[in-house]
Amino acid sequence: MQLEQKAPRPAQEPATALELKQSWGMVIVAAALTLFTYQAFHHGLWGKLVNYNKTPKLTLSGTRLTTRDLSLDIYRPNGPDTYGSFVVQVALTEPGRATPVEVWGPKALAALPATAIRNRYHFQQVKEGPWGLVVPLSAQARVTLPLSPAAARVLAGSRQATVTVEDVSGLHWQTTVPVR
Repeated sequence: MQLEQKAPRPAQEPATALELKQSWGMVIVAAALTLFTYQAFHHGLWGKLVNYNKTPKLTLSGTRLTTRDLSLDIYRPNGPDTYGSFVVQVALTEPGRATPVEVWGPKALAALPATAIRNRYHFQQVKEGPWGLVVPLSAQARVTLPLSPAAARVLAGSRQATVTVEDVSGLHWQTTVPVR
């Protein structure tokens, strides 16, 4: 058995002074850009460190209310991407009343039919979970919640109502919508 010997590789030429200067220049530019964005977006170098992504945020714009149902537009623009926002309660309150007109708790939200949730995107979809709604990062959907006849009677004479959405962490988001 005969072993083949490989030809030795030619030695690489040492970097020239110009290449070394260019390399160090690129390292300095990359470090400066990194530190600038860290300061600009998170105030991490000078000032109090702020991480806007540590708590979930929900946007409720586009929400509509009729005497038959509540069309809740949910959008999650930022927050931790490792888990979803877990909506455990949606409450509908008439201005001037201390108690909500209608409350959809974890069981009611978890029991929503798939037809009640209309997702805008095919990825990152709002879904019903075992304890309410799961809203992943960048998910956007319209959730239709039916009103009880008693709530419809109370809202029949109202001009507006307040919708409050509660996350499992205790965070609340509110929007005021006209009754149509």
